[in-house]
Amino acid sequence: MRQEHLHIVSLNHRNAPISRIGGLHVPEDRQEAFLTSLKETLGVQGIAYLTTCNRVEFIIVDESYFCMGRLQQLFQVFEPDAAELRSLMSTAMVLHGEEASRHLLRVCAGLESMVLGEREILTQMRSALERSRQWGLAGDQLRITERMAVETAKRIFTETDIAKRSVSVNALGWKAFLEQGIPTDAPVLMIGAGQTHANIARYLEKQGYTAVQVLNRTVQKAEALAAPRGWQWGDLTALPDALQTGPAGIFLCTGSDQAILGEAEAQLLPEKPTFVLDLSVPSGVTEAFKSSTHTQVTGIAELKPIADQNVAGRRTALGDCQRIIDAALTELATRLQQREVEIALRELPTLLAAVRNTALGEVFADELAELDGETRSLVDRIVAYLEKKYVSVPMKLAREAVMEHLEKP
Repeated sequence: MRQEHLHIVSLNHRNAPISRIGGLHVPEDRQEAFLTSLKETLGVQGIAYLTTCNRVEFIIVDESYFCMGRLQQLFQVFEPDAAELRSLMSTAMVLHGEEASRHLLRVCAGLESMVLGEREILTQMRSALERSRQWGLAGDQLRITERMAVETAKRIFTETDIAKRSVSVNALGWKAFLEQGIPTDAPVLMIGAGQTHANIARYLEKQGYTAVQVLNRTVQKAEALAAPRGWQWGDLTALPDALQTGPAGIFLCTGSDQAILGEAEAQLLPEKPTFVLDLSVPSGVTEAFKSSTHTQVTGIAELKPIADQNVAGRRTALGDCQRIIDAALTELATRLQQREVEIALRELPTLLAAVRNTALGEVFADELAELDGETRSLVDRIVAYLEKKYVSVPMKLAREAVMEHLEKP
């Protein structure tokens, strides 16, 4: 059980187009059967599989080298044509040993993500490894490596600045909204019902906002977003009435080529402060709307410089992250070797128990029979104590030997 037994095949946003990565996606409800078959096909000792919108990772444990022949076997499971197979073979990143461990630690800490320092990937990787263990496809090496990866990611997230500054305009916009201190029972208007507003809806729901209205060009999408949360919905013909009710906050994100909110819409708003978060591209508000005395508009133009500055700030933390990962790799090697020693010595208690039973039941049986009850009880306690020590002492010495070996230059 050593680091060199770990192998990773990775296709991600840095080395492959999203369409190619999508071609290697296996739905979760089919993964158990898929991985069980793949493990048998490749003849490996352990396997796990992570798939996201921009990443596929095959995490493999085997004492034999993961050669190009095995790589070809892996991709042939997806039945690509000859050209696609050659493309997969040439673009896949294949890592072994310490470099594979380093890659896994970096992925879990969000250092290989499209959004540097994002935390969601840790949960995704952890779930992928846990599923493989539950399915009996991953053993001690992946269990120990996963634990090390989780510990390392948590250290990076808490001890460095890699994830402390938001780099998402959605998150920054939501932060700007919260800074307004709008009460949770105040009316809020959402114009649009796409993925961006699906994210905003989760934020609003979690924060406890209840008086929310969703308007969208396609009313069915508005209903799908609003109905499960007990909110109101409608199409864009209801926009004038919605504005006249005086929303304290407006979230705007549509695919329209034309601005949704202009001077006429500004005049419909009551004379009280209205915060508008505009995440539309192009902008969904006109300059006339922005210049209204009662509106405060925050858009991508205002958020993007903050996001870029935060990305730069996160990058300055990479050195600290790397030092944590280097230390984790050393610790991982120690844990794997210690586990290897434990496995090698796990039969020791059984062997000592057999020696004890032979000694007490056969070799010294006659002598023990002549002892009184109290003396016999004392002998049993002495033997049990010695048996326990003869198990723990070799274990301790073996661990110390491993540590001494690792500390040698």
